[in-house]
Amino acid sequence: MITPAWVVTGLLDSGKTTIINRLAEKELKEQDILVIQFENGDVPLVEAEHIRCMQYTKSQLEEVPYEICEEIFNQLTEEPVDLVLIEWNGMEHFHTFEQMFLQFQMKPVISIEKVIYAADETLLDHRIADSGAISMSQVAASDCTYLSTGEAKEVKFGRDLPVFTEDNWKGFMNQLFRYDVKPHIWLMSVTAAAVLYLMIKPILGSISFSYDIFLTVFLGVFLQAVPFLAIGVLLSSAIQVYISPDWIQRKFPKKVIPAQIFAVFAGFCLPVCDCASIPVFKSLVKKGVPISAAVTFMLVSPVINPVVILSTWYAFNGNLAMIGARSGLGILCAVVSGLTYLVLPPEKVFTGKIVGSIAEDLVDDTSSRFLQMIRHAQNEFFSVGKYLLTGIFISALFQQFRPAMIATGSGSSLVWSILFLMAMAFVLSLCSSSDAVVARTMASVFPVGGILGFLVFGPMMDIKNIAMLISGFRKTFIVRLLITVFVVCFVGVFLFSTFYGGGIKL
Repeated sequence: MITPAWVVTGLLDSGKTTIINRLAEKELKEQDILVIQFENGDVPLVEAEHIRCMQYTKSQLEEVPYEICEEIFNQLTEEPVDLVLIEWNGMEHFHTFEQMFLQFQMKPVISIEKVIYAADETLLDHRIADSGAISMSQVAASDCTYLSTGEAKEVKFGRDLPVFTEDNWKGFMNQLFRYDVKPHIWLMSVTAAAVLYLMIKPILGSISFSYDIFLTVFLGVFLQAVPFLAIGVLLSSAIQVYISPDWIQRKFPKKVIPAQIFAVFAGFCLPVCDCASIPVFKSLVKKGVPISAAVTFMLVSPVINPVVILSTWYAFNGNLAMIGARSGLGILCAVVSGLTYLVLPPEKVFTGKIVGSIAEDLVDDTSSRFLQMIRHAQNEFFSVGKYLLTGIFISALFQQFRPAMIATGSGSSLVWSILFLMAMAFVLSLCSSSDAVVARTMASVFPVGGILGFLVFGPMMDIKNIAMLISGFRKTFIVRLLITVFVVCFVGVFLFSTFYGGGIKL
């Protein structure tokens, strides 16, 4: 029997045992639990009939780690439980944990499902920096962070990490009880899909669906898009690790017009995708940069940076008119959207504390920063990659089923094609460094206006952007931003397509 395990890690006095006690007493009281502690703090473990405990010292952990594994293996084999809660020693590198619990011997009895990083806000800044690589290894392996309340107003981590406090215990529970699909489930799903295809292939043949053409288009677009996605996440990760928001903030002018110009210039010079621009946007607003300029930077940087321009050039075979239209409309829509916050500034923007994702003070040597960059790029690549695959799949389907009304590109179909592809871009949440390749495959199905709507609006606003904004901004601000960007992009793209769109030949 394989037992699921949750790991609570973090520095000494960060509240690890307190979290375990609350979980055991309140949320898991109907479960048989084995608690494994690798350090003893001031707070004792709660005693209850459904809780068993195994305790080890740091010296045991250093001297006989595999004997500990054998004891845990025997315990779980002889007396199975419903869940294992592990309190990991905060001064031990997480690589040691992985060597112990991810080895072949332990796989039949335990499966690490969640890793929680516990921290005390009031001590966070200097203690994580002091512990260096140890804390970074724990943060990098964590699925979420739980903070005890304190006076600090900002917390920075080296990656995008869900952060919860006592005020959001329900959200913390939702995170713990939510499980991603395992790789073997994906394999079974693919196998089931293959069997299903063989069953419905005769039906597809009767409606003129060519599987060979679909597969060719899918693989062709995938192979073209992946290199740009890889380049984009590498550059974006490098900027997040090596360039701090404070540095960008110091360079931002405080006056409105110079700030707008600088926002566009910075958006071009910093090749960040939409995933990276939002954490920078949060920092800029918090540091006092005019919100109109910060909004402009957030919206324009995923549209006009060099990687996006290069991918657009490649996807549309060097079509300078298409590159110019996307970049020009991107700048125009971003600036106009930003200036609306100058005309009617919001009263409140933040929900409370801001949680960033850039941690220049957690690592101070070149090798650690490089490894952090690679790890961040790896996480970002696979996180964004699933959206790319979904987008490619849908675009390949459009090559088989072409909606005639929209494909004409005239009259109301131009309006509907723009609206449809803007909505599609919002839902698909493609990375801006690879969305042009997907858009190009739909150029024979939709008019130029629709393609431009997809390429201009998609990088500015999509589902994953909204999810990231929710972590620190008020809902009224987010709703206004979404509506403003949607309306401005639609009007801009529609007017351009009406008066000049016919001049672009794809």
